[in-house]
Amino acid sequence: MTCASVGLSGAVAASAASTKTTPATQAATPQGGGEQQKFIPFPRLDATDIVTDFTFTAGATTITPTITRTFTGSARRGHVFVNDGNAWTDLTPVFGNTGFFYDIALAPSTTTAVPAGATGVTLPGTGASAGRVRVTVRRADGAILRSDCTVSSLSGGGTLGTFLPLSTANCTAPTTL
Repeated sequence: MTCASVGLSGAVAASAASTKTTPATQAATPQGGGEQQKFIPFPRLDATDIVTDFTFTAGATTITPTITRTFTGSARRGHVFVNDGNAWTDLTPVFGNTGFFYDIALAPSTTTAVPAGATGVTLPGTGASAGRVRVTVRRADGAILRSDCTVSSLSGGGTLGTFLPLSTANCTAPTTL
């Protein structure tokens, strides 16, 4: 065994410490019996409030929110999960089930139409972000994809928007950014 002496000078010598005093920013997660410990990125989380229940009148230029819901998203172990306040929904099939997803962002989807299944009611010039949540994810290969999911339906003669549980069937085909 060969030992060498290293000389430190100036500020480096003054700040040199023989023990590590700062904690690790991310602990290793054990992978099971006897395997070498590896670092696994923590799941990415995001949340946003979406107007899911609202009223408006024919020819309206604004909507009146009656209920907002907090949508929470998680990109974990390659899958995309979003909670609509009632249950977690795996939205991975929306993005093609190809690749490993590790980042997620949720936002209200700006639109001038309030979705109502196959048809929509246009609220001219409002840009009202009600009834839709935008899910943006990053795949391990660096591709960034987004999809808009309908979370409201219209009832009551087209003047009332009500909560529609999150479903892969109510999401648009992914768009690559």
